[in-house]
Amino acid sequence: MAKIGEYPRVRLTHVHSEEEREYLVVATHKIRYSLHQIPVPRPATGVVVDTVACGSCDARLEVRVFSPAQRLRAKLRWLAVLLVGAVIAAVATSALVALDQADDLSGSPMLLWLLTNAVGLGAVVTGGVFLCTEDGVRLPSFWRDASHRLRRW
Repeated sequence: MAKIGEYPRVRLTHVHSEEEREYLVVATHKIRYSLHQIPVPRPATGVVVDTVACGSCDARLEVRVFSPAQRLRAKLRWLAVLLVGAVIAAVATSALVALDQADDLSGSPMLLWLLTNAVGLGAVVTGGVFLCTEDGVRLPSFWRDASHRLRRW
């Protein structure tokens, strides 16, 4: 858990350019960006909303910084998503193995368990990615502008 008063580890990213090239079988995506610190200390409790200036374009952005306890709760929620997805995927996989060994191979239960397995694996991947990247900092909107993002470096 982060210490009280610690600054966030994520950085404000200003995207200068994005370039995508598609080749015959491979696509590349190049992003030129610059990173800037978020000089907002973590509050002891609750959430602090503060305005941060981008170092590249001087744009003013509001950021929400969570307290260490709220950051931990967010990480635990993502861990719960990961664990529930793992349980769903395990049950669906065992049901698929049982259906594979059965004599009656009707398509409906097989398709249902395949979809359930896909949902469980999707929850495992989503929970794992957000569990690793959660730092308790949010930009003002989920629909961010194209030139500013948060990056963990």
